[in-house]
Amino acid sequence: MKLYLVRHAEAIERSATTPDGSRYLTTKGRLSFRKIARRARKAGAAPDVIFTSPLLRSVQTAEILAERLKHKGEVVVARELSPGFDLRALRALLAGAGNPAEAAFVGHEPDLGGIAAALMAVPGGFPLRKGAFVALEADKGVPKGAAKLLWTEDDKGTATRLPRAPRK
Repeated sequence: MKLYLVRHAEAIERSATTPDGSRYLTTKGRLSFRKIARRARKAGAAPDVIFTSPLLRSVQTAEILAERLKHKGEVVVARELSPGFDLRALRALLAGAGNPAEAAFVGHEPDLGGIAAALMAVPGGFPLRKGAFVALEADKGVPKGAAKLLWTEDDKGTATRLPRAPRK
């Protein structure tokens, strides 16, 4: 199964007047993530389902992702993806969706980086920049330490290079 871990794009800074759950994407964040999602589509990302945290910045990122991937499946707002998301919750969401062949999870740090590190057995973590997209190959049941990194992408271009999907 392919898993896509996506950190929300750049959002407005925290402030006393805007609750954390209402922080929205900046113009820069939207533009940058559109490019990242387009490159992910070219690399062959085609999730059957997109799960997103209910926080506004994640929902907006998931909407851009669905649009750029020309996603025809569901975009599921899952409270489990709120800050505090863990591997157990990821497994439960996958099981509840019938263990799809490909699934995307749009959420927050340090949760997604921690999950990526656990799945790949990377000591010291796997921190994700805002808007980062990580593609993993995992066995059914998503066991710790058994996932393979396929590719990553972020707005700094510091990640692994994306392969081109085969032409159809």
